[in-house]
Amino acid sequence: MNGRWTNGDRRNGAVTGGNPGNGTGWQTVTVTRLLIIFCDGEVLAAETADLHFDLPVIEAEITNVDSNGERAILPLAGIRQIIVGDPEPAPAEAELATWDRAAFHFLDGQVMRAWIAPDVLLGAHGGIWPVVEPDGEELRRLAIPYSALKGVFRLRQWDGRSAGERAAQLAGTAVHLEHMVAVLAEREARASGRQPARGGQGLLERVRAEAGEEPPSGARVPPG
Repeated sequence: MNGRWTNGDRRNGAVTGGNPGNGTGWQTVTVTRLLIIFCDGEVLAAETADLHFDLPVIEAEITNVDSNGERAILPLAGIRQIIVGDPEPAPAEAELATWDRAAFHFLDGQVMRAWIAPDVLLGAHGGIWPVVEPDGEELRRLAIPYSALKGVFRLRQWDGRSAGERAAQLAGTAVHLEHMVAVLAEREARASGRQPARGGQGLLERVRAEAGEEPPSGARVPPG
């Protein structure tokens, strides 16, 4: 074999091969298939024998058929997430009920909610989470750098919004704007020593004006 790698069996996203090593026998090496999704939306197919987040970079062999690259060192700061291996059937609902509910909040504003299996691998610069999304039929292993996340939050229930917030969002109201205004109104009142206005209406109108939103019908617009 001249010390070269051999193509082996491919199952569950892993490629098993052999290396003659020191001549005493063949050593089995498992190479994992990766689908790397960058922060700018580019997607790269690759393989690696050692995926971990101990360093701020990963090294992988590129397998894209249209790529001129052979191997690459990829900074984690440019990666949004990595799909590790192939999807597997999701466990039964009884087993999922024993897993944690979580919400992954990404820096780009997207939120992914999923059941998280107990065998999570966390490194210095990211983690590998086996996840099943609500009502999903597949278990996927996602490797996500911490630099792509605002945070991973454990949830009591899937939808933590109040009934009023859900109704407002269905009606097209900017719920996040109302919440932001309430927080800013409270801070403004504390700084001035005054009681915050009911609902923070004056501040809400100013924020809506700055955001280019029309005030509600009959609302008084304060002078500039």
